[in-house]
Amino acid sequence: MTRTLLMLCTAAVTAFAVSATSLGATPRAGSLTAIRRWDAVGHRAMAAIAYDRLRPATRARVDDIMRAHPDIGALGANVNINTPAGIREVFLRASVWPDQIRGDARFYQETDSSAQPTPLLPGYPTMARRAGWHYLSRSFSTDGTPTIPLIEPHVASVFPSLAESLGDRALSPSLRAYSLSWIIHVVGDLHQPLHGTSRSATEQPDGDAGGNRVWVQLRGFDRDSINLHAVWDGWVGRPSRELPIDDVAAAIARELPMTAGQADDALNLPRGAPLAATVRAWADESATLARYMAYELPPRAGNMPPVLPEAYVALGTRIARQRLALSAYRLAAVIEAQLGS
Repeated sequence: MTRTLLMLCTAAVTAFAVSATSLGATPRAGSLTAIRRWDAVGHRAMAAIAYDRLRPATRARVDDIMRAHPDIGALGANVNINTPAGIREVFLRASVWPDQIRGDARFYQETDSSAQPTPLLPGYPTMARRAGWHYLSRSFSTDGTPTIPLIEPHVASVFPSLAESLGDRALSPSLRAYSLSWIIHVVGDLHQPLHGTSRSATEQPDGDAGGNRVWVQLRGFDRDSINLHAVWDGWVGRPSRELPIDDVAAAIARELPMTAGQADDALNLPRGAPLAATVRAWADESATLARYMAYELPPRAGNMPPVLPEAYVALGTRIARQRLALSAYRLAAVIEAQLGS
């Protein structure tokens, strides 16, 4: 990676960090098959930062809604949901719940034409796994390969309805809790650069599934190779798995603090179609970082995948931590916009 690219990416990340509502714009694409997400450490750290930023009255409303989650039996296992610490833990667990249901037999894969819908359980609007809500399916190309366009509905286009259902007091608390779980998760996912774009190339005309079909070598990793998407999912989690999640969250928040003025500005989120455009812009930021940093890999070493240099690892880690902090501030803003006074 060249010094120029390092400077470009560092400047881009700094610009994105200036305000919790900064909206970059550049091409983005998502993977076309099942992909992984920020790992559990990243999602939980993001949720912890956001939860602790909520105003007390808003947090109390969130707590009441989460207690009515249709899967509260699982989310509230081994904690007292009527204590502040217990219900906060439920909120953190909800951040990874949309990933967990992808392997849950109660839910079905609606994108599989051969899948049969499973019985609708109490409190749920659907038992679909919503696999397409984790990323945006589109691609870019640098070799002239035809790209994959963004097709609606996608996560940005459905996000306003999730936000509106969260704020709709006429709906049942269980439906609002379902929407809140997805909001927490989706805001985190869309800040992972490889959830914003996929690369189409001559050897992979259907795209590389957001880096899932690109293999690299990561020093210190316990296998010979790892896919690029997993590398980016784990920048925060790999070195932090043994640390208390609150320590991880606090360290990330310190690295990208948010001023009181920026916090006030972040509450002025639009609704409806403008909110969809805002969410798409968050994914566009991710796409920019993916195209001009994540995919800038060294050449292969013979028949082996390329080895990620130390400069790539350092910058990737920095970007991931900043994106997590930014996603947390934006998540808090979304919740305040729907549930705040």
